[in-house]
Amino acid sequence: MKISEEVIDGIRELITIGVGSSAGMINELAKAHVALTVPEVRIFEINSITPSALDISVPDESSQVILSFTGEFTGSLSLIISYQSAIHLVVLLTGEEGSPDEMDALRVETLIEVGNVIISSIMSSFSILLKTHLSFLHPVYRTGKWVENKLIINSHPEVGIFARTNFHILDREIEGFLFFSMTSDSLVHMQDAITNIMERGFYDF
Repeated sequence: MKISEEVIDGIRELITIGVGSSAGMINELAKAHVALTVPEVRIFEINSITPSALDISVPDESSQVILSFTGEFTGSLSLIISYQSAIHLVVLLTGEEGSPDEMDALRVETLIEVGNVIISSIMSSFSILLKTHLSFLHPVYRTGKWVENKLIINSHPEVGIFARTNFHILDREIEGFLFFSMTSDSLVHMQDAITNIMERGFYDF
């Protein structure tokens, strides 16, 4: 799949803007400084490549918050965190530790809240800066194998955009992943919108 470096950089910047705008809200949840970074973005055809080929080491047991969207771009965006990292994140954000059952309940509640904040902020940055209207469904929470879940997020996912995301909280680092699943037409619209911004000279994030 031929995607120019300029477009990949544009997608990375849009994700970074969304992630950055969500940090303030997560700061309030954590009552501590939270820094979120997006060091890596890759784009690939879903059916032609495997996570191992992409060097995506997502454990079998992962927590996933998924937001589906429709409009000029149709697909979904997921926040994916390993089970152990999710527990660490819950403890850092809530200060609570308890039995496995209690922690599981807190994990689901906390990750839905955090995931919704991050994902909604990212999609808002795409919608506003690319001047496109998007409609959203309610976020969905899943656990299990990301490799299986990624293929059933929407009806005909053709293109994946993978972004590695790092949480820095209280001198600790927790790694997560953002994963766009969308149609090829949606990616074409996204490329055109980013290219138009660049050509008009408004590509100043």
